[in-house]
Amino acid sequence: MRTQHLPNPLRPTVPPPPRAQLFPDDESLLPEGSVVDGRGLTTDVIDSADYVVVGTGASGATAALVLAQAGYSVVMLEEGRWVRTREFGPDVFPAMKQMYRDLGAQVTIGPAAYAVMQGRCVGGSTTINSAIALRPPEKVIERWGTAFGLGDELTVAQLEPHFDALEKSLRVTQIGDSIAGNHNTLMEAAAKKLGIKAQRISRYDGGCEASASCITGCPNGKKLGMNITYVPQTLKHGAKLYTSAKALRVLSSWGRATGVEALTESGRFLTVHARRGVVVAASVIQTPGILKRSGVRLHALGRHFQAQPGTSFAARFDKPVSMDFGATQGFNSTHFVESDRFKVESLSLPPELLSVNLPGIGPELTNRLHDYRHLLNWALVLRAETEGRVVSMLGKEMIFFNPTVTDLARIRRGYRQLSELMFAAGAKEVWPNVRGMPTLRSADDLKHWDNAPLEPTAYSLMLSHLFGTARIGPDPRDAVVGLDFQVHGLRGAYVVDASVFPTNLGVNPQHTIMAVARLGATRIAERPLPRV
Repeated sequence: MRTQHLPNPLRPTVPPPPRAQLFPDDESLLPEGSVVDGRGLTTDVIDSADYVVVGTGASGATAALVLAQAGYSVVMLEEGRWVRTREFGPDVFPAMKQMYRDLGAQVTIGPAAYAVMQGRCVGGSTTINSAIALRPPEKVIERWGTAFGLGDELTVAQLEPHFDALEKSLRVTQIGDSIAGNHNTLMEAAAKKLGIKAQRISRYDGGCEASASCITGCPNGKKLGMNITYVPQTLKHGAKLYTSAKALRVLSSWGRATGVEALTESGRFLTVHARRGVVVAASVIQTPGILKRSGVRLHALGRHFQAQPGTSFAARFDKPVSMDFGATQGFNSTHFVESDRFKVESLSLPPELLSVNLPGIGPELTNRLHDYRHLLNWALVLRAETEGRVVSMLGKEMIFFNPTVTDLARIRRGYRQLSELMFAAGAKEVWPNVRGMPTLRSADDLKHWDNAPLEPTAYSLMLSHLFGTARIGPDPRDAVVGLDFQVHGLRGAYVVDASVFPTNLGVNPQHTIMAVARLGATRIAERPLPRV
């Protein structure tokens, strides 16, 4: 079981002892000189390649691998460092310090400040998420074609072979009984009892050992994130990776992208010339900033920001739940996506993070944490209709997001459903993480949700599924990227991350992000621009 007390911030963190086992991200298994740590550079550096790929997350690593496999030289740039599998441990603070943007404290600007969780390390958010691999609802992709002018350029049929390839290479597998854990099987039983359509989650699974450690990095090297799959594979195809190197802008000449200028953590400048193109995959938040600093002035850039706000709360059971065993997320229901735009899912949290969802302070909170084995945490994800903006100010991206009353009402409806599922699973107390809501002690208390507030400040939301700030479309008046994934007005500059998505999805987006990136990179490789 995990440590059941909060870490002492005054006690220095002792790194875990090195493991004898070698993982795919071990330096000794990679080509010599293929990785350059920007923290150690003492002079400015100039390099070159056919393609420069900014970002090593789901989209960047996928695009880089496709281009390298096609025979092109590739340089990857990653703002964060490469935290190796042997360094992963169970404690939350060290993980957030090394792998999360702003130590997990990045927030939105608006009536309420909501957490925006992003990975900032090699592998991006795939290193710290739950490895969920869900295909998108076909209706969403079809609407992209009809409502946003994508026509036949991005369809369900065109994505199909890319999903198939990803599922084969990353071993997408539905969780089995041996690694389910009680926090997953209890939701399965509750959904069946209430007659709600639900299913076990398919994940990128290299042999999960049920350590419930996805959010701090899998210490067993079994979660197939980009840090141990596509990034090492790309390096073995001759690519090069600079870590701790923040891309500042895309260099251009006469309307053609020619490279990337980056600043390393040691304060040295890195210039990488791109003979054929620059592929930006820096995320929905960072991509607009890079393009703006590169001189892109399209109206839609940074606009149409969408998200799937997630939120969770806890319940207490008489029998042990033991969230520290099992797949971090192994069960979900999309039953309400069509009718109410939300889905519910299991989500195990370590004590350090679970404490945010528990009522009380001081001794009261401590007592609840000591009862950790009997606590369960489940989550809600909303396919929000709210649109916000990402604005670059003083070298930092600011995220403006103010959920509508309609979206908050859907969250409230989802919370009620989640509470009902918890009582159906046998919960004795449910602790709504909403201001003004009392502790619920039976299904009869569900009526309290009818009077729950519909104010942004009443809800503790987290945004991790992000979309739309450089959306794709044929018209530069309301899109940033053309149907060939090139930035309108800047040839040779491509965007392949979730910022090109016209809307959000309603399900976890990593699988779709990777499929779209694979489709885009394949087209780039097959239709290369002349060398510069």
